[in-house]
Amino acid sequence: MHTFLTARAGIYRVAAIAAAVAMLATGAVVSAPATAAYAISGSEFDPGNIISDDEFYDGSAMTQSEIQAFLNANSGALKTLRQDVETRAKEISQTTGNLICNEIKGGSNLLASTIIYRAQVACGISAKVILVTLQKEQGLITNPNPTSWNINNALGYGCPDDTGCSDDAQGFGFQVFTGTRQFKAYKAANFAKQPGTFSIAYYPGDNTCGSKTVKISNYATAALYNYTPYVPNAAALANLGGVGDECSSYGNRNFWYYYYSWFGNPTDITPDVSVSRVSGDDRFVVSAALSAKAYPDSGIDRVYVATGTDFPDALSAAAAAALFDGPLLLVASSSVPSSTSAELKRLKPAEIVVVGGTGAVSKSVYNSLAGYASKISRISGDDRYESSRLIAESAFPAGTTTSAYIATGTTFADALSASSAAAADGSPVILVPGNSSKLDSATKSLLTKLGITSVKIAGGTAAVSSGIESSLKSLLGASNVERIGGSDRFVVSAAINNAAFDDAHTVYLASGYNFPDALSGAAVAGAQSVPLYIVQTTCVPKAMLQDIVDLGATKVVLLGGTSALTSKVAKLTTC
Repeated sequence: MHTFLTARAGIYRVAAIAAAVAMLATGAVVSAPATAAYAISGSEFDPGNIISDDEFYDGSAMTQSEIQAFLNANSGALKTLRQDVETRAKEISQTTGNLICNEIKGGSNLLASTIIYRAQVACGISAKVILVTLQKEQGLITNPNPTSWNINNALGYGCPDDTGCSDDAQGFGFQVFTGTRQFKAYKAANFAKQPGTFSIAYYPGDNTCGSKTVKISNYATAALYNYTPYVPNAAALANLGGVGDECSSYGNRNFWYYYYSWFGNPTDITPDVSVSRVSGDDRFVVSAALSAKAYPDSGIDRVYVATGTDFPDALSAAAAAALFDGPLLLVASSSVPSSTSAELKRLKPAEIVVVGGTGAVSKSVYNSLAGYASKISRISGDDRYESSRLIAESAFPAGTTTSAYIATGTTFADALSASSAAAADGSPVILVPGNSSKLDSATKSLLTKLGITSVKIAGGTAAVSSGIESSLKSLLGASNVERIGGSDRFVVSAAINNAAFDDAHTVYLASGYNFPDALSGAAVAGAQSVPLYIVQTTCVPKAMLQDIVDLGATKVVLLGGTSALTSKVAKLTTC
């Protein structure tokens, strides 16, 4: 029984075969074995994240009956294969003290599905991973007539590229038990490649083919590179299921392609959370419902009110409302919606702060709001930028904070993502005309007056210019100015929240394409010191799903109805 970690234990397995004919004959390169939900493109392959840890280290991914049903649905010989296999003892890593595998119970005349299932449970390696590896190594899932050599070397364990397969590693059961153990040992024993940056060759034994610098993001992907230490090149990825060029290797490409074809995207992340939704007939109902959920008791000290038909005033007000642990409610410019009215009656606030001028919240609305509190005031400026500065100055006077977020006032996405992060940090969100060549003098004066010594810029240079960034660095010092940007609003949202939160019990999700539902949500999230992410209408980006896991969140709250965030978002479907 092999318990060592050397080349002869299968570390250098690779499904790259020199001749194209040999590849096709052995099944190392074949078309996808099942119809995917949509056409899979090699451009989706991420060499640093081939499969998520959630998918890879799932000891309950499939029941034995599900494994058997999967084998029955394919044409391979494994659906009827039976073999004897010896029990493999429980194993603890001698170097780390971590559990590698519990005892894998053997037996006589065991079905292949039984052998696979027992390996999955004992080692905590998904049966899907085992099935895919059986296919990419020997084609055993789809081959109805494999040779005895294919079966006896099922997982390619003990078959390094330079010496061929070892005689003492033969047998389907031994291969599955020991190969699965090997996958787990890479992490448990802290062996060889772990998450980090590595130079990985394209092809074995040919230095002229070169290598690729890969940042391996998780243990599962590291395990695949320990098992098959080559990365597919552009030619291999351009012809999924087929042949690339003389420098193409196929093992990790085929693993990813088979997994995606059979079981869906292997980098999907499924947080263990409860998902709820706050929705209503319109934005005003959603705002009131969120307030009622977040503030069940009446007697609130301060409520902020902004128009629900535009975003700038509310963006800065969200952080201010959170600071005073109160909601941000929305009104129409010329009326107080019944849902908002009912919520104000229930809350019985001591004070109402209206943000925005009479063009946003009319005098008649202001007068109506005055009936719900003993004190009411309005914060407004000549434009959205002055209003933003006045809100910041009112809620965050000198001496209360030394940090601030800077965001463009021409679009809502980046400032919206920054609002909950800023609120949790006790910092204001200050809007600027992002396309200006330099920071305006009024904002400079405000930063100095408030005692701000560090700022975070929300968004890339297309949102807030490099000239404004340079002005801020001149004012505060280069080391005190941090830009949090990204390729799009969703990447920015993930980056802002990732930088702001180390843990959170709840995560809020709102549409990245429209602002109303998220305006009130940003205030609530900030008051709870939890993040609000903006997401696509039908899915959640992988980075955000990973954040939900990493934050240790147990609840996800969707803001808005199914037209804003579909049922796919409620299922946390990966983009």
